[in-house]
Amino acid sequence: METVRTEQLCKSFKSVFQLGPLDLRVAPAEILGVMGPNGAGKTTLLRLLWGFMRPDQGSILVFGMQPHLEQMKVRLRAGYLSENPQFYPSFTAKQFLRFVGNFYEGWNTTRANGLLEEFGVQADLKIEKLSKGNRIKLGLISAVAHRPSLLILDEPTSGLDPLIRQDILRFLKNLARQENVSIVLSSHISDDLDKVADSVLVLNNGRVVEYARASFLLDKYGEPRLEAIFVSAIGSQHHS
Repeated sequence: METVRTEQLCKSFKSVFQLGPLDLRVAPAEILGVMGPNGAGKTTLLRLLWGFMRPDQGSILVFGMQPHLEQMKVRLRAGYLSENPQFYPSFTAKQFLRFVGNFYEGWNTTRANGLLEEFGVQADLKIEKLSKGNRIKLGLISAVAHRPSLLILDEPTSGLDPLIRQDILRFLKNLARQENVSIVLSSHISDDLDKVADSVLVLNNGRVVEYARASFLLDKYGEPRLEAIFVSAIGSQHHS
């Protein structure tokens, strides 16, 4: 069964903006990269998947459930990291993970502590003293320590240096391949999606510009990288 399935999904904000209609399928172990300029609807889509919002039209299923109606069941099996994750700054990294772990039956303390070490995040340092890169890594650890089957990430590598981005992307790719985790990842850094995305959804003004396997799009546009496809697809829409 697909991890995520949407049919003619629409979400409107008064008469100012509408996302959709969207027909999406995300399979186990698949990484879907979501691209688009600011205001394209990327964050809205991720918030719908997480159950923060209800669709106005169409349907959305995560693990066969409607996330806005069965939030707790979905969230016990999924992980979410927003672009600007909130922490308790006076907690140490280890204290924060222990706190988050209270909300998950399947929380694995050994895994959480192992990931702190793997990512080089100082367990006993207060969060307010951590660098931005290490705070994002901590957020990512808190989203995966309960072994979710779906990971929803909103611009996780934004503003990070290339080496930290590389660490995070390598981790995500391994997570998908080795643990069968579905990942929906929004990013405006097309370089990152080039490295990890199996499929790509390009949004502009809430509308689908392209949605296909990354390899298909590269062939279709005759381009070696997704950035050129993004520029071409968005540009052609503006001129049409």
